[in-house]
Amino acid sequence: MKKMIKTIITLAIVMTGLLISGCTDSEPASQQQFNHNLPVVPVAVNVTIGEALADPYAHETIRVTGIVNQTINVMGYTYMEITDSTGSLWVAGYSTQLDNGTEITATGNLNIEFTSPTMGRTFDIILFVNSISGGTTSVSNSPHGGPHGSGDIVTGDINVTPVDGGTRIEDIKSMSSELDGQVVKVSAEVVKNVVLIDDYFLTLDDGTGQLKARCPNIFNVSLGDSVVVTGSVMTDVDLGSGYYYEVLLQITDLE
Repeated sequence: MKKMIKTIITLAIVMTGLLISGCTDSEPASQQQFNHNLPVVPVAVNVTIGEALADPYAHETIRVTGIVNQTINVMGYTYMEITDSTGSLWVAGYSTQLDNGTEITATGNLNIEFTSPTMGRTFDIILFVNSISGGTTSVSNSPHGGPHGSGDIVTGDINVTPVDGGTRIEDIKSMSSELDGQVVKVSAEVVKNVVLIDDYFLTLDDGTGQLKARCPNIFNVSLGDSVVVTGSVMTDVDLGSGYYYEVLLQITDLE
């Protein structure tokens, strides 16, 4: 009898320990999941051009002030070389008109070894801006940093006839895991077009849903165009600076 009572007490102690352990493990797991889903908002750090050039990986988003030395306008955007007392830096943003000698403040993200086929040159370090201000100029939304934050939008009912051998957007999104890395053909209308550095960032709509797509600017595409595109399906795409896409189409051909 004493042995049975001792066994019961031992089992009770073990069960109590397991219950306490289970509660302790579940609470931090829930908290960790909650924290994982919190958005990370990058904070712009004020730096000199010399500091930016010396350690371009030090900060995700920076803010620099300098004098415009020269500008080069290309369709959809402007390259600017700015200088302060510590050095010179190339900056790229949406098309804007700035006179040489104007002091500006540029906020954005540094890119290393960026090659521009349009200009036929490689920049060792270049700043893609989210905003530029100075004098009477104020420009927001970088051609690199905000692919879904700007650009005109086409609205209205859309019902695009599917192309032979094509895939509907709703099917691409519902079967994205199976199609990851696969090449598909889509017939759709361009309902949003954001000009990027050497790319367009498109929103395609075929009436069954919308799909984000990156398109090299070697193709001629405009807002409202009806297009047939071929490209690779990509999933869980993180472009940095808070831009994440569950599904993205990398266009390789456009009709």
